[in-house]
Amino acid sequence: MPRKLTSNSLKIDIASVQRLLADAERYGDFIAKKTYINKLNQLNNELQSLEQEYITNACVGLFFDGDAVVGSKGILASFAGHSLESFQELVNKVFAYNENGSLGARGIIANQTSSNLMITGVAKGSFGFILNELSDQMELTETSLKITVDSVIELINDSTLDDDSKFSLAIEKIDQRILQSLKNFFITLDKGNTTLRIVGDKKEYKLGHNAISLARKRTEATVINEEEKTKDLKLIGLLPESCRFEAIDDTDLISGTVSKEAVQALQGKKLNSQIKVKMITKVVKSISRQEKVVYRISAVFK
Repeated sequence: MPRKLTSNSLKIDIASVQRLLADAERYGDFIAKKTYINKLNQLNNELQSLEQEYITNACVGLFFDGDAVVGSKGILASFAGHSLESFQELVNKVFAYNENGSLGARGIIANQTSSNLMITGVAKGSFGFILNELSDQMELTETSLKITVDSVIELINDSTLDDDSKFSLAIEKIDQRILQSLKNFFITLDKGNTTLRIVGDKKEYKLGHNAISLARKRTEATVINEEEKTKDLKLIGLLPESCRFEAIDDTDLISGTVSKEAVQALQGKKLNSQIKVKMITKVVKSISRQEKVVYRISAVFK
C-alpha cells in the first residue's frame, strides 16, 4: 500500500475522532472524552511514525473513474489490461533508459524483469489497483525501481499541467520510445473517457478529462529525433548527484544529462581534460513549441 494512501486514511480517522472528542467535551461526557483522547494520541503517533518511515521499494496506486468503471464494483477488463500494460511499459522503458543511458531505436527493453511491478491489491472507492515491487531482500536505500516509479508519476502529471514549460522540461529527459509509451497511456485513458488518480509514496495527483485530453494532444504533437555519435569533448563541469555535465564541443559550450554508468566513469576524470564519449543529440520538435536540442552522454571511453 502506498504510504500516501495510508497517510490519507489516518488523517481521515484523526479528523473523525477530533469531531467526536469535540462532541464529548460539549456534552460533558468525561469517559468518552478520555477514550477519544487516547485514540487521537494513538492515531497521531501512527501518522508520525509513518511519515518518518524510510520506504525503499516501489509502490503505486492507480484509481480509475469514468465510462470504463462502474462505481467501486468493477472495471472493463480490456480497459484495465491496456492501462496497466501501458503504465508498466512506461516504467520498463524509463528504468532501462536511466540505467543504460539509451534504449536503442527498437528491440527488447534491457533489465525488463528488474523493473516489473506486481498487482498486490484492488482498491475500492473509484476502482483501482495497487502495484508493488516485491523483493526478498532488505534494502538500505531506495531501489532504482522506486526512483523510476516516482519519476514516472511526475512525468505523467507534468504532461497534464496547464504550464507547458513543465511538459517541455519533462520531455527533454526522455527519448522517442518512452514518449510513444507515454502517448499510448494517455490515448488509452482518453478513449476510455476516464479520469485517473495516481498515488505514490508521498504524492498523489488527480487527472481529469481535460488534463488527460491535453496530455494526449501534447504527446501526439511531439517528436524526439536522436543521433548517437562518438565525440571528443573538454569536460568543464560535472554534477554527479543530478547526473548533469558541461563541456566544450569544438568551440561550442554544451550541457546536458549523463547516464548512471557514464557518471561513474566521469568522476574519475579531471575537469578541463579531454574525454571521448558516446553522446546522444536529441532534437525535440513540437507544433506548439520552438525546436530544442538536448545532449546526453551515454558512455565514456577509457
